[in-house]
Amino acid sequence: MEILWISDLDQILSDDSSFYGNLHQHPADITPGDENEKNRLSQHAASFDPEPYWSGIHPNLLSTIQNGLRAPLISSNPEEELQSESADQPETTAIPKTQRGRKEHISHFLSRLPPSKTLFSDIGPWIWTFGPTSKAQLDQDVPAFLRKGTDLLRAFETQSAELRAEHDKSGAKTTARLTRKLNPLRHSLEQDILHAARETGVVYGKWMLFPGARDVDNVWKKVVVALDKGELGDGAKVATNDLSDKARLICVYTKDFGDKEDVKRVLKSMVAVGLVDVQDRPIYYKCDAFTHLDITSKNEYGLKASMFSSRDVLSGKV
Repeated sequence: MEILWISDLDQILSDDSSFYGNLHQHPADITPGDENEKNRLSQHAASFDPEPYWSGIHPNLLSTIQNGLRAPLISSNPEEELQSESADQPETTAIPKTQRGRKEHISHFLSRLPPSKTLFSDIGPWIWTFGPTSKAQLDQDVPAFLRKGTDLLRAFETQSAELRAEHDKSGAKTTARLTRKLNPLRHSLEQDILHAARETGVVYGKWMLFPGARDVDNVWKKVVVALDKGELGDGAKVATNDLSDKARLICVYTKDFGDKEDVKRVLKSMVAVGLVDVQDRPIYYKCDAFTHLDITSKNEYGLKASMFSSRDVLSGKV
């Protein structure tokens, strides 16, 4: 079986890749504290709507789904329950719509929600499964992290805009000096975001796989089986079918991006079960904190979207 990867993913996310783009193409061009900035912030505060978080982000958080699985599943319709004599479901429970049930047999789960055929329009973006010892991190405060993280990003935008303005006024013909000034700011921004994530308990991270649409069921099965045996991390999710031919994302979660030994253990298990080929392109590990802040591979802040690659971890660089 050959896993199809997103085109040039390793180049986009690799340590050698440039994430800085054109230093002169940046939207932040206002002076901090002026009337335009005050008006912008006032309008932003007045238009703030918490509904997108509670309707779009909160229900799909790993901890939210885990916590829901810990509660008794009750069905108001007896026809929706599985009978105790069923070989695939030995216990009478309601079937979770988007994830594997607590006692649901693997074969039943995979046939009920095959990622190749389960439509985005029917259940949403993800199918979930969890390990036998998985516990929800109920102390994480995503709203607080989003506030802190957004403030950090805005402060960086202001500082970088000032540096760009100084650079333009100097008439310098190259951007080398500007780059030398911006790089420490980027490093500080990254560390401050991770510190804010630690303070608010937003410490989940994930190894990311991108199997092709034809291979996603087989790859997902390997993940589910290994997770059920306790060989991987806290949980995993796979993207549902959005009727496109693009590669599907599978995330294999670990409980703490700062626990490098656990991150490495999970990666080695993925190699052992055939999910990662050390001779092939590397895979990448990303913290949930960057996901919540929508920091992708081509973000405007020049941050690396991933924390490290499988190649770096297995070679001992991490």
